[in-house]
This record gives sequence, C-alpha cells and structure tokens, in this order.
Amino acid sequence: MTLLDLKVGETAIVNKMAGGFRMQVQLKNLGFHEGVAVKLAKKSVIGGPLMVTVNGSNVAIGRGIASKILVSPADDVIEEAHETDSAHGTAE
Repeated sequence: MTLLDLKVGETAIVNKMAGGFRMQVQLKNLGFHEGVAVKLAKKSVIGGPLMVTVNGSNVAIGRGIASKILVSPADDVIEEAHETDSAHGTAE
C-alpha cells in the first residue's frame, strides 16, 4: 500500500521510501522516516498534490512521490503490537 492509496483522515506508518537517493534525502528533510506516522489531510479528486501531516507539520507531496512511499495502516501496527504483548504476557 502506498501513501497515494490512503483516504483523507487515515493514519499510516511509513515502511519504506522506494525512490532515488535525492528523493529520499528530500523526504527525510520534510520529516518522512521509516516508522513515522503520517496522516492524509487533503486529497484532490482531480489530481494535484496530497496534503500530509507528518510530525505535526502539513507537507504537500506530489502524487508521483506519494506512490513511492510505502505505508501500512496504523491500526494494523497497533493490533500487531497487542498480539505481541499478549504473547509475552502468557510466556511469563
């Protein structure tokens, strides 16, 4: 799943940024890192950039770049963490 696939208001965790070195540096300067939570704030129906909230700041990202940012829904990450916690709890 990519950042482009999110619906407005959804939060996701960045898994990977699949692009060239310069693009990755630029995204890191904007606050995008693996493991960081991002929220899709605005998405136009007819195209144009996406407005993404990352680390409390709104950032405009072009659709081409957004399609290279791989994410997983934040709910999936939270559920996996709970499953891991319960597994550790029963082992004690």
